[in-house]
Amino acid sequence: MTKSVAVVSLCFSLGLATAFPANGYANCEGIAGAAHFSLYKNRQATFNSVADADYKQRYEIEWFVGSKSLGSVTKNGDEPYVLEGSSFSSLAFSVTGYYQEGNQWSISHHKIFPGRDGGIQVRFEDGTCDNSFDTSPDLKVIINIK
Repeated sequence: MTKSVAVVSLCFSLGLATAFPANGYANCEGIAGAAHFSLYKNRQATFNSVADADYKQRYEIEWFVGSKSLGSVTKNGDEPYVLEGSSFSSLAFSVTGYYQEGNQWSISHHKIFPGRDGGIQVRFEDGTCDNSFDTSPDLKVIINIK
């Protein structure tokens, strides 16, 4: 009886290990998805980016009033963008990083850091989960608000 319980437990454990491999639980730091910010009336946001990765990188900027999307733009890593000021009292925007693996684009993890010149840095990491936000982020988007 004890032997059959042990065999059933072993089979159950092997089944779980096959269904949920250990690499599915990699320790990825950061947040998967968009980083959200607010832009006050008549302010302009300038986005500069630097890509340093094995995979192709891009980022998407989407701007909102309340929960209504007013538009979006997608730029490749190393391409700048300027979001002009708005006459609305407040404009929200989000920045989402992506990396390409094969033909598929996936959402990157991000962390937010202060910029050297008073701006904001959103640093993105691809799916390797090497947690290189501090030393060598795969994509860095620098936001300056004027």
